[in-house]
Amino acid sequence: MSSAIDFYQSSGGLLTYLLLFAISALAICIPWQIKQSREGPEHIAYILMSVISGLLSIGLILVIWFHWEIHRHLVLRLPENLANMANWWLKGINSRSSYALPLYNPATPPRYTLPFWLENEKYLFWFLGYAGMALWAWRRLNQSVFRILLQVLLIIQIVVLCLVCNPFHQPLPHFFEEIGPWFAPLSPIERLKLFMRCYPRLMFYYNASYMWVHPPLLFLSYAGLTVFFAGCVAMLWTREPLCEAMTYVYAKLSYLLLTVGMLLGYPWALEAWGPNWWWDPKIASSLMMWIVFSTYLHARLYLSRKGMWNFVGGLGILCFAAMLFTVMASFFFPGEHSG
Repeated sequence: MSSAIDFYQSSGGLLTYLLLFAISALAICIPWQIKQSREGPEHIAYILMSVISGLLSIGLILVIWFHWEIHRHLVLRLPENLANMANWWLKGINSRSSYALPLYNPATPPRYTLPFWLENEKYLFWFLGYAGMALWAWRRLNQSVFRILLQVLLIIQIVVLCLVCNPFHQPLPHFFEEIGPWFAPLSPIERLKLFMRCYPRLMFYYNASYMWVHPPLLFLSYAGLTVFFAGCVAMLWTREPLCEAMTYVYAKLSYLLLTVGMLLGYPWALEAWGPNWWWDPKIASSLMMWIVFSTYLHARLYLSRKGMWNFVGGLGILCFAAMLFTVMASFFFPGEHSG
């Protein structure tokens, strides 16, 4: 496993340098676009954004490969005597719980099947989703202010990814801190205790089926909300109906992804945390974001009325601010989602 980690870090380090080089070129290209209204600078910027999207895609492929290596090598294997004791404990736990843990099967010991948006990897997935959506929006709307905003937001995201939350610099630190003791010399009773700590989290979190649908839908909604934010700023700046129309397209997409993602989190929360999950800070902030977003969609019905253009655009910017608050809530407020 150590060789896989070394390859992952070295390859990810090279990818990080390429991303920083690409956004540096894109940053240089932005003032060139502002000074010249010709298509040449915008065409170069579009190529650079496509290159960045390609590099992020390679990063996601690297993450997928790394998770496959984890699946192959990290196995919670117990000797027969400990397996019998583990099953005895699991039966006792299942008798007192509404959600039963599968019993340990020595023929197929549990393995980690990790999704591709854990810890800092989620930012790679989120920003890749944004890059793809931004390229699509670029092709749909030829508006210089909107396009420059898309570029600025992509540059900010790549800086955050490479310098603040790089998934390749220290791969899955919380996960490896949790699983690391498993491979150290342990007494039988210590190994059994560690198994009983790791196994429920493996089943209800890492290998949970909801993990493959709930988080990615939310991250894709955040990506769409970022394009939506660019559209809101552009519609207030330019007063152009085409900017507002593009904003509304991404508003509908993001709202749908957000709503479905939040609904799918409900049964998972009951299964993983029981009934006392409702007032988790991130869940509460997500509900507030959803309410603000719903308010935007209702207010837009009256866009043609006097003063509503600025009000609707301001609500859209408030939606983006609420999203940022929701993301940061897991870092500053204690709860099940604490980052």
